[in-house]
Amino acid sequence: MSEKSKVKTPTDSATIMIIRDGEEHTRHGCLQILMVKRHRNIKFAGGAYVFPGGKLDAADRELEKKMSTGGGRDVPEDFYGLRYAALREVFEETGLVIGTIDGQPIGEVLRQNIDKTYRAAFLDKSMNLAAFLDQSGVALDMNDCLPFAHWITPEAYPIRFDTRFFLCVAPEGQIPSPDGHEITDVEWMHPMTLVEESDGDLMFPTMMNLKKLGQAKTVSEALELLAARDIVTVMPEVVMGAKGRFRKIPDDAGYDDVDQSRTRAALDLDKT
Repeated sequence: MSEKSKVKTPTDSATIMIIRDGEEHTRHGCLQILMVKRHRNIKFAGGAYVFPGGKLDAADRELEKKMSTGGGRDVPEDFYGLRYAALREVFEETGLVIGTIDGQPIGEVLRQNIDKTYRAAFLDKSMNLAAFLDQSGVALDMNDCLPFAHWITPEAYPIRFDTRFFLCVAPEGQIPSPDGHEITDVEWMHPMTLVEESDGDLMFPTMMNLKKLGQAKTVSEALELLAARDIVTVMPEVVMGAKGRFRKIPDDAGYDDVDQSRTRAALDLDKT
């Protein structure tokens, strides 16, 4: 078998960066992001802080196509069909509902009722997104789910993902909670504080996108920076440098340099 044939095909996935203006930080402003901590016993990224997200369910893509108007091509081709997956995952993992009912925002009391009624069924796979939307009356506004970044795991890795990152402003008043299975904790954090304090508990793409987001100090600044940039697909190249192997990414992708030695992927690189 050739080396080329051994390369794993990346799995389509979606992740969502939920932001809000929170407590003011002396250096980093008031921009905060919702992070979830994966259960330590999960095989992939166990114990790591990540953004809510997961693998694409084919039914999510079909539902987005069905619900779209005007052909649905209001996002880059690479991102089309992944938004419903991102919004489904955030409900499963955090209980937040990014949507409306009868055109009205969903506050915390209603969110709690939706959580108690439907979330367990999502977690045990007895309900899909289409049934949830039909029974709950929730309408997901994909316009609130903005493409932010596109990363593909390097070919050298045994587990690979083709991940679309979305940015979304948190629904006002809703309080997130972990699912208690895959996710053990949820926490609002200042992006750059998490980067600075990380000690091997962040995946490389997570750290890089936190740092890119941390170039803004408020939600409005984050949205302005996003609108002004093109999205460049990143598939890091694993190369040899003076300090050993490291991951090289395109210069025009909009990321600043970062210490790779303290990221989860760097710690696991020699095991792949």
